[in-house]
Amino acid sequence: ASMYTYMRPGPPASLSRAAALKFASIPLAALLASPAAPARAVIGESILPGYLQADDKSWDVTLPAAWKASAADMRAEPEHRFHLRAERSSGAAASLDVFVDVAKGKQFLSDLGKVDEVGRRYAERFGTVQRAAAVPGPVRGSTYYEYEFAGSTTTTRAKLTVYQSRLYMLLLTLPSSAPAEVLAEADAISSSFKAFPVNMFCLAASNGGTAPTPGTCY
Repeated sequence: ASMYTYMRPGPPASLSRAAALKFASIPLAALLASPAAPARAVIGESILPGYLQADDKSWDVTLPAAWKASAADMRAEPEHRFHLRAERSSGAAASLDVFVDVAKGKQFLSDLGKVDEVGRRYAERFGTVQRAAAVPGPVRGSTYYEYEFAGSTTTTRAKLTVYQSRLYMLLLTLPSSAPAEVLAEADAISSSFKAFPVNMFCLAASNGGTAPTPGTCY
């Protein structure tokens, strides 16, 4: 089965962080009795072509038409909860990675450290920090760290947050001299990337390495 859901445009919906968390109190029997809900936007925006959602609904991202996601199993790498790969299918070379990793003992983004401190750690891997910012997310009360790093031949953009001892990270690798079109696509991809807390039954199943039972995750 596919590890993510590719959706056509659909009606908008909305959900606050508090509403997302309330499902943790729903009895397991009630959850399993519920019909599976289709993937859908949860912040009030319309779903666009290229919309991808993890099988546990803990994160999603939307790819522009010029980008193509890998068909590889996102759960195939044991060191990651998820790893999505995508790349620009023509023209200037550019690639995307979305990682979901265990962040033991980390419940909030601030548990990683201050934005500049975290940026310095990643600079050892990606190059000189050109931008570091803590920005509000689309879910009320959420925050993301955003970075831009300059390497010798590439620019790396990163966006990350933490929920429930998981680190959610988006990485965009672009040519240092990327044309305006590619930069605009990168902006759109980064803006579309969102992570969410999920109920404890969904989280336990997902952390076990398999897609949760349909109807468990909302």
